[in-house]
Amino acid sequence: MKYLSFFLALLVGASVSAAREHTDMFFSKGKEQNAENLCIVTVVRNSLAYVDATGKSCSPVQGKARLRVLNPQIDESQRLGFNLVRPFLIIDGIYLGTDEARSLGDLEEEVERFGIVDPLVELGYTPILVQFAETVKMSLQENAKTLASILRIMNSNALFGFENKLTDGIVVLGVSQGGILGRYASYLYDSKRNKKTDAPIRLYASLDSPHQGAIMPLSLYYTINFWAEEGGSADAEAFKDLIDGPGASGLLLHQKKCEDSKCKKYTYEVDTSTKRFLFGEYRKSAEYKGFPSVLVAQGQLKGKSPTHSNTYFKLNRYAKKYGSIFGRAESMLYSYADGKKEIAKNRVYQFPGDIEEEKPSGAATYDFVQGSTYPFAETMYNGLREGMLDAMPNGMTEKIAFIPIDLSTGWDEDTLMQKNSTFIPTASAMDLNCNGKLAMTDNCAFTQSQSGFPFTNPGSKSSANAAYAVDATHPRYKESISGRHIELPAAKTLKSDSLIVGGLQVDMWRVLCELANYDYDDSRKGFRNENLSWYFTPGTNCMDQTKMPKFLRKDGYVQKKYFAYGRYDYKADATEQSKNVTFDVPAGWHKVAVFDYGEQLPEGSDFQVDIKVNKSNGNWMKAELLLMKSKSGAGQLQLQEIPVTVDGKNNHLHWKFPAGEGALKSYRWIRLVLNSDGGNVTVSKPVMTKTVENTNKKFDTLQENLYPNIRNTFVPWTSSTSATPYTDALGSGMALDYRNINGGVYLDLDGEKSADSYTKLRVYYWPGTCQGTGIYFDSYATSMQLLSENPVFDGQFLIKEVPISDIINTGVSHNHRKIVSRLVFRSLGGNEKCLVYRILAK
Repeated sequence: MKYLSFFLALLVGASVSAAREHTDMFFSKGKEQNAENLCIVTVVRNSLAYVDATGKSCSPVQGKARLRVLNPQIDESQRLGFNLVRPFLIIDGIYLGTDEARSLGDLEEEVERFGIVDPLVELGYTPILVQFAETVKMSLQENAKTLASILRIMNSNALFGFENKLTDGIVVLGVSQGGILGRYASYLYDSKRNKKTDAPIRLYASLDSPHQGAIMPLSLYYTINFWAEEGGSADAEAFKDLIDGPGASGLLLHQKKCEDSKCKKYTYEVDTSTKRFLFGEYRKSAEYKGFPSVLVAQGQLKGKSPTHSNTYFKLNRYAKKYGSIFGRAESMLYSYADGKKEIAKNRVYQFPGDIEEEKPSGAATYDFVQGSTYPFAETMYNGLREGMLDAMPNGMTEKIAFIPIDLSTGWDEDTLMQKNSTFIPTASAMDLNCNGKLAMTDNCAFTQSQSGFPFTNPGSKSSANAAYAVDATHPRYKESISGRHIELPAAKTLKSDSLIVGGLQVDMWRVLCELANYDYDDSRKGFRNENLSWYFTPGTNCMDQTKMPKFLRKDGYVQKKYFAYGRYDYKADATEQSKNVTFDVPAGWHKVAVFDYGEQLPEGSDFQVDIKVNKSNGNWMKAELLLMKSKSGAGQLQLQEIPVTVDGKNNHLHWKFPAGEGALKSYRWIRLVLNSDGGNVTVSKPVMTKTVENTNKKFDTLQENLYPNIRNTFVPWTSSTSATPYTDALGSGMALDYRNINGGVYLDLDGEKSADSYTKLRVYYWPGTCQGTGIYFDSYATSMQLLSENPVFDGQFLIKEVPISDIINTGVSHNHRKIVSRLVFRSLGGNEKCLVYRILAK
């Protein structure tokens, strides 16, 4: 019987089509080339080219690595049509999958979700994704040498430019295993480069990389071996081959130790001998001081191992007839550190007389050393459980002597107690030293506390210039057990824990803050990258999150989607394929573009677009977004109006969609509106961005006096409506004139405001006016309240009092709160006048 069917994968994300401008290059071992001169497969003028770095033809043999250059600077004089500007390499982690099917598209989708690409582009860097064809079968050292060769090709080649390389240099960020490859490759490249002519490594950084080894539960090794060798599982055997591959086993702290010549008896023990690459040759790169290094751990540093259950799971399924056992599959995983208790029990048999069973013991000391985690136990539990059900399903029938026999099946035990265990120890990711030794060989890996630790300048405590962990200022510090290794916001849901987003923001802030500090040139008294001066101050303490730029505080990106349909009202030949659309827009409020998302708009998402005012007939412009159920405008939902700076520069605008569940049911079309004195504009890069809802977002409180209020202004919808000051013997106010039916004017409340502390809205108006005028907040037109219905007369003015909650659609507002940005006055008839004296919130 087959008792197991499971699949383990690390750092795997759903693939989405990427629509950013990019250039791909695939690096291969060639027939004519040595390791220092790789064959490059790429696209030149819409056809495949096989060339080396000098531009000569070559013949690829074996794929080694692939690169995707995002948002390259276009330069048609270069053979590949682009220049490198401040290259920022992001190196992918390990892929434990039997199909080796991970793609550059998968990696791009993940870094988009991680929220790093747009900040890098904003700062003037060119993101370059680096991925290796074989992260398991190829050794760490071999892949790192390939990356060093790629760095040399980037520095000097006949294919693309790198004009300011001595100033710009290269930034390297490695994720998980990618941090090991990036550090050693940077060392190989930088230690041999010509300091006068070659690009330097400006900064090396790693994100949760196992510089001193990674951990899997000790019991897991024995369990995988059992089901691969004794349980007859092809899936288990395939995964065993993967973790035994040099790229994976080279990272794992535990190594198999055979006790006989045929390795029938074996144990797994911690091995930090210098014969291993990670603890021998690799230490040269860790101790190299030719460039600054910043190491970020995604695990806690509390000075103690997290509280956990000693039992991971218990699975015990049977098949029997008339009370007699016909077959059984059993697996139990434990975590005991004394070395005496059994840490796993695996048993399988068909008929009691043919039992295969193993009950290994060992000290699972590192299973819960403080650090980032991965749900190894949960994944194994789910895989084993599925396999047992497959082998012994409900309603199972087995033929005995050609006679079908019905068997009863069920669970004696089926419980998951502890799903997570340590994967990347914090001490390993920070490359800590304790008492002159690597922390993973010393007790301090378990006892090192964040209290008083010099993260920004660890000195002898780490090989890095700065080493960060989940300290008391980090959003994830209060978790009882660390967040998962390289945990990203969910790709298919927007209900992810906001702590994930906050943690990613802090991690990236620390890397970019350190980059800015090291980019500053004391001799020039300025940043080498002038864009950094907009957001960073040299010498900033990177533990101080109050200095984090606003563009890094955005809710972390989950997934971007570019539109399959786009049309422009004032540029008939422009479509979704047009990169930049320039047109003349008349004065007034005008719809200028329409986009189809292709399916229901996701709640809590963002719409982003760049708008540049090339020429203006005045000094102002505003942009507005309409969400619609059909192209014609049915069910129109208006979002906040945003000012567009009239300065000839790109304005990066984004609108947050309502986050309430079901708030955007049937909405799929987006309308862009511009309101101005008229002029010439360029619209570019419209994109939808799914984001994680930030439930802790702060809003200013709505002022009690909405009108008159110097910060709030009346804005007519169209030229057929107007809002002009009015004065008579009763006082001063605002005259709203509507010449057409359904004309509108809104009171702009100067951004989104919280009305949570108010219950009533009072509108004072002149008697004899406002007979057909209704009010509502934002786009809640279906709940419009007529001012003329049952007002109260105070001797001078009519007063309409309305419950605020009746005219706010909290179903689509942030976190279902009373959040408002405009108060709409709308006329049900033509030639209507409404004289407003005062508006108060109570």
